[in-house]
Amino acid sequence: MELTETQRLALENDGFVVLERVFPPDVLTAVTERIESYQKRHEAAIAASGGTQGISRASEITFTSHLAENDPEILAFCRRSEITELGVALLGPEVDLYWNQAVFKMPEGEKQFPWHQDDGYTPVTPSPYLTLWIALNEATIENGCVWVLPGSHKNGLVPHEQTPIGLACHSLDDPNQGIPVPVPAGSIVAFWSLTMHKSGVNVSQGCRKAYIVQLAQAGLTSLRTGEPVPNLLPIARGKSTDWNR
Repeated sequence: MELTETQRLALENDGFVVLERVFPPDVLTAVTERIESYQKRHEAAIAASGGTQGISRASEITFTSHLAENDPEILAFCRRSEITELGVALLGPEVDLYWNQAVFKMPEGEKQFPWHQDDGYTPVTPSPYLTLWIALNEATIENGCVWVLPGSHKNGLVPHEQTPIGLACHSLDDPNQGIPVPVPAGSIVAFWSLTMHKSGVNVSQGCRKAYIVQLAQAGLTSLRTGEPVPNLLPIARGKSTDWNR
């Protein structure tokens, strides 16, 4: 996973870069099956408790978090070289897994997920950290792929307002709605935590499945509390990105 100069410039100038078909099909299939098992239980629990939980809505969109912390196979996936080498190349030799979650967008939904910066939810230092949006199946405009506002990371952290479906920092009615980023299964959309992004409505007949892996420099501190962010999992230390060495 060595970035080309063109890819590095895209990340620097636009705030995102697309890396297509990164993971072998057998690896992608195995981790998707593990993730699906957690998502199904999570969605059933949401439905049983009234249909909503935070910004998750049963039968519409679910955010199933802390998978790597609870599943050694998913953690091993997060420590694969395709992920760790990106983290080291862009963040330095000491990299932690800051956050991870599956985001499943169900078919025939009615709502876009609003424009936001990941730092808007959890401002930290050092910033920005790196978000890897991994397509578990093909992400299309029809099924609700991610959209980005190129160059928006250069404006720093902007004000966000709370909405019933998540924080928002850019109106869905604004004429500038950025660009869609459809990608094949197994691809990564890598972007900074200050890059504004949203996802569209899933008007297809199938579920759009993504796994979000967020990497940060070790020693991350919460700007809200001033305390170190607890319980982060190490992903890379020193020159080696192979955790098993």
